[in-house]
Amino acid sequence: MNLFDSNQLLSRRRLLTLVGGAAVATATGIGFAQSASAATGYGIDYSDASLTAGSVAAAGYGFVCRYLSWLPNPKVLTLSEAQALTAADLGIVSNWESDGLQDWQSGVPSDPYAQGAGHATEAQRQALANGMPSSRPIYFSVDFDLQPSMYSALNSYYDGVASVIGRSRTGAYGGYHVIKELFDNGKIAWGWQTYAWSGGNWDSRAQLRQVQNGISVAGHDADLDQAMAADYGQWGGTGGGGTGVILPSWPNITDGMSGPSVQAAQYLLRYHGASITADGQFGAGTLAATKSFQSAHGLSVDGQIGPQTWSALIVQVQDGSSGDAVRAAQVELNRFGYNLTVDGSFGSGTVSAARAFQSAHGLGVDGQVGPQTWQMLVGTGSGATGGGTAVPPWPNVIDGDTGNNVLAAQYLLRYHGASITADGQFGPATLAATKSFQSANGLSVDGQIGPHTWSALIVQVQQGSTGDAVRAAQVELNKFGYGLTVDGSFGSGTNTAARAFQSAHGLGVDGQVGPQTWQMLVGS
Repeated sequence: MNLFDSNQLLSRRRLLTLVGGAAVATATGIGFAQSASAATGYGIDYSDASLTAGSVAAAGYGFVCRYLSWLPNPKVLTLSEAQALTAADLGIVSNWESDGLQDWQSGVPSDPYAQGAGHATEAQRQALANGMPSSRPIYFSVDFDLQPSMYSALNSYYDGVASVIGRSRTGAYGGYHVIKELFDNGKIAWGWQTYAWSGGNWDSRAQLRQVQNGISVAGHDADLDQAMAADYGQWGGTGGGGTGVILPSWPNITDGMSGPSVQAAQYLLRYHGASITADGQFGAGTLAATKSFQSAHGLSVDGQIGPQTWSALIVQVQDGSSGDAVRAAQVELNRFGYNLTVDGSFGSGTVSAARAFQSAHGLGVDGQVGPQTWQMLVGTGSGATGGGTAVPPWPNVIDGDTGNNVLAAQYLLRYHGASITADGQFGPATLAATKSFQSANGLSVDGQIGPHTWSALIVQVQQGSTGDAVRAAQVELNKFGYGLTVDGSFGSGTNTAARAFQSAHGLGVDGQVGPQTWQMLVGS
């Protein structure tokens, strides 16, 4: 199917990512999950049944998503493969994919309900024969850019699926709009969303995300998936085949920054076809190349090289690889003192450096620079300075959420004219105000306050400013213990707090709450 200065210490408030093991980030530090298959573990999906369970586990992944479909079909999961995956302690996610649904691009079937029921009947038969417990869900693929005109048939298809396996076991794979439509209408209990056809939007209800296509695992093609919940429908092994290390978040590299991670990103952009100089300076050429890459890969076109863009840029390199992607890996390895010649040739010296880095950082030692090694390399320290600092991604604030970020967003909506109460509760009025703001500002009208909506909501406030935007900034500063009165008056106390926050977080210290300070406040 087509998917955060020392080397060892990270801020306690910073977002951490779990890979295939039991350590997780909490509000006050690192704790331990009850299950090895805890949220934000990584796995893969693939159609090449010759990829062995041992190779998947050795590469550090905790689960696999495998196919069910009409037989005969060489990509379909078999009992012997399921037994091998379970023996390797890998979780298995069952997914039905049929060419029949792709045929919808030419016209929907006359009876999508019956088609869904037929698919579910065969999917369940195969899954149970492979050892899947009868309580586990099955995902059904919508592996194309399904249009709104097909929503009625889509809902009927999933009603047919549910008639066979039950609504509580019915899942869907697809882009953002498909997953949202089905969740909103109560047609699915399980969602596996791909970044394709999603425009940079993510539905927070989806238990799985496909975040990168075309990675290589032991020489086999695969796609990279991220579990967003402890239970994402897996069965078989516990999903404990991963390395159990905590990876730092991908940094945000932006216009005006410089350093080795900028240079590495430039080399990766060149690998994907950009005609730019890899000089470590993020200027106009790199900005344009980044936006072009994002547009071509269905990502949010903001010109920032953040988590989703990094995930799409990286490619696995290993002994024998050559070219700009190898140069990118060599640049990143040199940040840690390996003193490689950046020649684009992945030879014995680069293999030794990669293995030494992996060993020092608790990764599986195979000498290949794959997704986990890339993320540890790029995310450990920002690797970029000068024009800015690495800031966390904007969060998604959605209907039903509560807390300071909701309260700040409400004040910002009020600043822009919304007649709502700022009470920190995201309810119907805040949802309606968000949609109205999005519509008025040419944004995707989904009611979620995500990166694009935050960026449009924020306004620069500074000493002398007054009103609801100042209240929003005071609410966010109070998240970090500054104890300000939320009175909408940007006086000396708010100025002092803003300057202290900027100093503590590596930002330019001017006391003004501008875009970068806003993003650090809201995202941390």
